[in-house]
Amino acid sequence: MKNFAIVMKNSLLKREEAIIKFKEKRDAFLQAKGQIMRDIEEARTTYKRVMEQLPKNGFNL
Repeated sequence: MKNFAIVMKNSLLKREEAIIKFKEKRDAFLQAKGQIMRDIEEARTTYKRVMEQLPKNGFNL
């Protein structure tokens, strides 16, 4: 049987690495989400500006 201290140390190191990877992935996700939200807001404002510039016709309500 391996030394218990070595087994516990390896287990804790693996856990620490997993937590670091999780935090990196979470941060990347939050950055991507923020960029997507900014893109959506930009598209929304662009759409409003374009719709205001179009001439009015009988089909608009």
